[in-house]
Amino acid sequence: MIRFIVQKTALAVLTLWGVATLVFLLFTLVPGDPAQMMLGKRDDPQALAAVRAKYGLDQPTGVQYVRYLKRISPIGFDEGTLFKVPDFGESYQRQGQRVTALIGQTFPNTALLAFSAILFALLVGGFLGAFVAYRSGTGLDRFLVAFSSIGMSLPSFFTAVLFAWVFAFLLGPWTGLNLTGSLYAVDDYTGERYLQLKNLILPALTLGVRPIGVVLQLMRNSVIEIGKKDFVRTARAKGLPEFKVFWKHILPVASNPIITTISGWFASLLAGAVFVEIIFGWNGMGKLLVEALNTRDLPITMGCVLVISAIFVVLTTLVDVLYAVLDPRIRAELF
Repeated sequence: MIRFIVQKTALAVLTLWGVATLVFLLFTLVPGDPAQMMLGKRDDPQALAAVRAKYGLDQPTGVQYVRYLKRISPIGFDEGTLFKVPDFGESYQRQGQRVTALIGQTFPNTALLAFSAILFALLVGGFLGAFVAYRSGTGLDRFLVAFSSIGMSLPSFFTAVLFAWVFAFLLGPWTGLNLTGSLYAVDDYTGERYLQLKNLILPALTLGVRPIGVVLQLMRNSVIEIGKKDFVRTARAKGLPEFKVFWKHILPVASNPIITTISGWFASLLAGAVFVEIIFGWNGMGKLLVEALNTRDLPITMGCVLVISAIFVVLTTLVDVLYAVLDPRIRAELF
């Protein structure tokens, strides 16, 4: 088991290194001079040279790459400490602001949005999937499966516009929901920040539509398949109520594929929240990424991409290890 964990960790580190290298090469080869973008329309050779020297843009690509890896690495041997906070540099357009601080301010909002969407999808999709599994072949079963397929095919930006128009514009007087708004609102007169949890509802529902369909179909198919297993038949033959059969015997095994899917979907929602945050005005990392792309702010763009990639790799690795720890069948296959 220790060898398996070490192998998975090494593979995760190698994957992160590959992603970081690819991101560096892509954004280094992007046409345009970052120093000129920071200066705008000013054409001052001395100012350009000073900016390039400040950000290390006058160094060879190999030197920039090594410095880049040292900055983003969480290992800080050169600084006299084992671990450190990765440094993504300073924003080109927001002078004096560190990218790490900007991501730290916006990432919690995006994480809350993605977590709320996943929780909504698990509760609704899991319940409906288990419900129709016991009614397989009925009209309700066919309707929900077809409806979930439509939900999975809808792009998030289309669903966001549709939900905003229906629930915030047409039904706004009854729902009390806003077209746009973030987790906190600021009073124009006092500057005081106050919590606005209702602004989370529409973005979370929008992001949760696609994973609901996935969870519903996975739960339905898993419950139907596992319900035919011998250990489930034995439990029923012992006279256990169907609720206990489902809760103690079917659900734990049926949850395995859902856990795998949800772990991947959480990272995907962090990336997919870009359009949703823009449409609903949610102040998250996705909105920060779009603004950075529009202004060609490369450090912010690279930092956001690296954070999303790192979360995806870490979650995938943890799920693989968790499977090997909890499921004896997987341990038997591995060892």
